[in-house]
Amino acid sequence: MAMTRIVRPIALTLLLGGLLAGCGKHYWQADNRGVAEFRADSGSCIQEAKTKYGMSENIYRGCMTAHGWRRVQTQYPTDRQFRGPEDEDDLLSPPDPLGARGAQQPSGASGDRLDSVPTPGECRFMGGRWLDGRCRR
Repeated sequence: MAMTRIVRPIALTLLLGGLLAGCGKHYWQADNRGVAEFRADSGSCIQEAKTKYGMSENIYRGCMTAHGWRRVQTQYPTDRQFRGPEDEDDLLSPPDPLGARGAQQPSGASGDRLDSVPTPGECRFMGGRWLDGRCRR
């Protein structure tokens, strides 16, 4: 009986974590910047991420953030959200920035402005909930 009280919350936490992880792919976006700017910044950050000890996606992500890009997760990327390296293997052969577009946003769904698209954590902080790759209030 005592073991059940411990196992159920752990299983529920793992299940919820798995569901949240499946909310879409990660993309990079920055206000008023397009694919040409992304390719330039991403390329320089990939070079910076190549250290004498190997490759580091953490250095890449820090560099992109320093260049004004923020990483978002969505199932419905806009034309101003771009795919970048997600792990060390991707740093060697980066994905197409316009690749992995997937399904389009359902018709009738309202789109957010690019400069106000929150991350899942920001959405919860603002009193919303993350649903279908969008912050719903």
